[in-house]
Amino acid sequence: MKNRLCQLLLVAVLAALCVALVACGESSDSPTGVGSAPVVNVAPPEEIAEISIDVIDPYLTATITLGNWPPDTAPEHELALFEGFRQIMNAQFPNVTVVPAFFSYTLSSYLPMARGGTAPTLFQPPFTDPQLLIQQGLVADVTDALAEFGLLEKFSPSYIDLLGDENGRIFGLPRDGYVLGMHINIDLFREAGLMTEDGLPMVPRTLQEMAEKGRIIREETGRAGLVFPASETFGGWLFTNIAWNFGATGEYALQRQEEDGRWVANFTSPPMIEAMYFMRSLRWEYDILNADATTTNWAGTHNILGTGMAAMNLAANDSVAEPTAGRGLPVDSFALIPFPAGPGGSYALTGGTAFMFSPDTTHDEAVASLHFLNLIGVLPFVTDDTIAAQRAGAAAARDRGVPVLPGIPAWNDEGFIAMQRAVADEFSNVDMRLYDDFFNSFVDGSITLRGEEPVFTQQMYRDLTAAIQRIITRENADVLTALQQAEERFQEFLDDEINR
Repeated sequence: MKNRLCQLLLVAVLAALCVALVACGESSDSPTGVGSAPVVNVAPPEEIAEISIDVIDPYLTATITLGNWPPDTAPEHELALFEGFRQIMNAQFPNVTVVPAFFSYTLSSYLPMARGGTAPTLFQPPFTDPQLLIQQGLVADVTDALAEFGLLEKFSPSYIDLLGDENGRIFGLPRDGYVLGMHINIDLFREAGLMTEDGLPMVPRTLQEMAEKGRIIREETGRAGLVFPASETFGGWLFTNIAWNFGATGEYALQRQEEDGRWVANFTSPPMIEAMYFMRSLRWEYDILNADATTTNWAGTHNILGTGMAAMNLAANDSVAEPTAGRGLPVDSFALIPFPAGPGGSYALTGGTAFMFSPDTTHDEAVASLHFLNLIGVLPFVTDDTIAAQRAGAAAARDRGVPVLPGIPAWNDEGFIAMQRAVADEFSNVDMRLYDDFFNSFVDGSITLRGEEPVFTQQMYRDLTAAIQRIITRENADVLTALQQAEERFQEFLDDEINR
């Protein structure tokens, strides 16, 4: 059995990871959520070094390079935490060597590493990339290792589709997920007179209502109705969801693969043009956008909403800590609602991050990597330690002023999900009327969840962001020309990178 000191350490570790999941995105500006998560309550290095743990498997032999290791620039407590993990692994599996190998994943950087045999054993791609990596043979089949861990039956069907091939083989596992919605600063809705008799904000249900209510907020408060980060890749990322809700799906999808396998950009369809005209109207007709949109990044959106400079922000459940605990907005002045519907439908982007394995990963290396992931508490097993950790994490989130909300399950395990929900209910610090519509929307089918476009989405977002910048900074800019230029740039990129 583990000694008491080890138990206390693991509870602290898992509590830290639970808080990290509650506050996902605090340390990353990436819209995909890729990045190291914050950790707290870490035992000091000298205490970790004294821990002794019984050997679990003296025969498992492997060397694993872990790309999810924090960078050298990470806070000392985070580095100490992972060094403690390594020491525990050394004790439990004396013939497993853990090699720190921080890797900030991008598709462009991973491809040559995978082909050249230098990729880390374990890495963390966004959900946009697994199918491409699987189809090109650039990740390892870990089905047998997952089965050995009893994880296959715990997969949600959607993740099997995302991380598997047509033969039912699995090449990774989910780390976390999100659903895009809208953050609301209730104080500005109240100041603008947009409250019901029940004391709830009159939130927009459609994109048109978003524009109209945003204009009222601008007129009544002088603040932005909507904060929109039209910089880097962020603008294109959010605009993609707007375009879907104008009908840019199916035959009008932003990307399509032709019968010969060639990928084609499709930014000039009628729904895309209509959606971009709508974006232009937010600036030049309704005037609801933040003035510095072209320089606002993802972190900046949360700051603007949280400090009361804007009333609405298109954002997900995994970043509710940012405008609240991160920027000082009280939880009773904050709401999370579904992504507004459009004339072409009601879709919400679902995404997140996976754990995947380099193509040369052996079975024993995959098993050792899963043991490491189990050690840090990301696998769906209910134990006394994980229950205590979930409770400690929820208590810490509540004390920090983070909304304690139900999770979006990454695993299909009723016991694990029930435990997470029970803890969220126990430590709830919010009026769930401000959140129920969001969580109910993808359960009752009123909104359709949709994954990101299939290939090189970050580059696609960058090119679309450039089009958005053009039309919101030049009143007479031609929408079709801006979209044509973005389409040509992205098509050239596709031809260079994947259509060769």
